[in-house]
Amino acid sequence: MTVLYETNVDDMDPRLWPNVLDRLLEEGALDAWVTPIIMKKGRPAFTLSVLCDEAHAETMRTTIFRETTTIGIRELNVDRHVLDRTQSTIELHGCEIGVKTALLDGEVVNRSVEWDDVAATAKANGLSAKEVLAAANALVADRDGESE
Repeated sequence: MTVLYETNVDDMDPRLWPNVLDRLLEEGALDAWVTPIIMKKGRPAFTLSVLCDEAHAETMRTTIFRETTTIGIRELNVDRHVLDRTQSTIELHGCEIGVKTALLDGEVVNRSVEWDDVAATAKANGLSAKEVLAAANALVADRDGESE
């Protein structure tokens, strides 16, 4: 079973959110995200959502309480369905870029280049990330035209 934690936070400096998300992911969260919301009386706030397996549940609760200003967390047990995935790489401008391929019953349904690799390749070559992303996606599409 997968656990979903959520909490609404309206009294925390928003500059802390990137660190909170990084900590949760480092400590075993399957995913973590923040959504802007409006609470009662028109107060701007954020909903923190954290997805984890049961083995990491206590760690996630502790981290949420320690890293945020919340005083309560909602817990939901949810079913999670994920596609099979494979990892490969392409070479572009002398750099390797990871490619994640998602499969449904053995059929490729999605391919995605790894953003951090795209950004690093752009920086290393003095190019825009937009340009590298387009070139990487084109290279993946060309490769898809070949038999694997």
